Amino acid sequence: MKIAVIGATGGTGKKVIERALTLGHEVIAVARRPEAIAPIEGLTVRKGDVFDLPVMIQAISGAEAVISCIGPPINGSSNSAKKGLDNLSAGLRTMKANFSPGTVMSEGIPNIITACQRTGVTRMVMQSGINLSDGRELSYVNSLAVRLMRRIFWKAIQDKRIAEQALIQSDLEWVIMRASVLQYAEGNSEYTAGPLARINPLAALPFADCADGLVRAAVSQPDWTGKIVNIGR
Repeated sequence: MKIAVIGATGGTGKKVIERALTLGHEVIAVARRPEAIAPIEGLTVRKGDVFDLPVMIQAISGAEAVISCIGPPINGSSNSAKKGLDNLSAGLRTMKANFSPGTVMSEGIPNIITACQRTGVTRMVMQSGINLSDGRELSYVNSLAVRLMRRIFWKAIQDKRIAEQALIQSDLEWVIMRASVLQYAEGNSEYTAGPLARINPLAALPFADCADGLVRAAVSQPDWTGKIVNIGR
C-alpha cells in the first residue's frame, strides 16, 4: 500500500515511516521541511502545509491511505545516547505547545480530509490523545487524571475535538487513535490498542509502538474502521 504520512518529521511521524517501510509499504512523507528527511528506498518526500489546501492536494496525490501525525509544533528530536534528556525536553515542549496549540488540528485536519476527497484517498488515520476521552472506559484513578488534564490543557483539547468531529462526520473510512503519553524509547510492541481499551494515560508509550498501531489502523485492522481506538499500556 502507498501511505502518505503527514507530520513526517515529528516523533511519531518518523517512526510511522520506519514501520511502514519495514513492512514493505511505499511511503509519501509530507513535511513543511522536506529537507529534514533523509532519502531512502521506497520513500517519496514532498513539501506540505496543512494550512494550504492546494499544496496538500498535491502532496498526497497517489496515496491509498493517509496517516496524520500532526499536532502543536514541538520540534523535539531524539538521540539514543541521551533519551532521558530527550524525554524531559520533549515533555516540557509538549506542555508548552498544549498551552498555546494554535489551530493546526482544527484547521489542518479538515484540509487533509478535503485533500483526501479530492484525490480519491478513502482511508485516513488520525493520531489524537487519550485526554479527549471522557474517561468512562478507564479506571477510576485514570479517569480522574484524564479529567484533570482536560481542564489544564483545555485549549489543546478544544482544538483536537474540532478535528476529531470533522473526521467523524466525513465520508472517509476513518480511524482516530487516542494515544497515552509518548516517549523516546525502544518499541517492543507490548501495548494495548482497541476501541475503549483500558489504558493508563500516564504510562509512557514509545513513539515506535504508537507508530505501529497507526500503521495497523491504516492497513490491517478493518475492524477499527469508523471507531476511536485507545493505544497505550
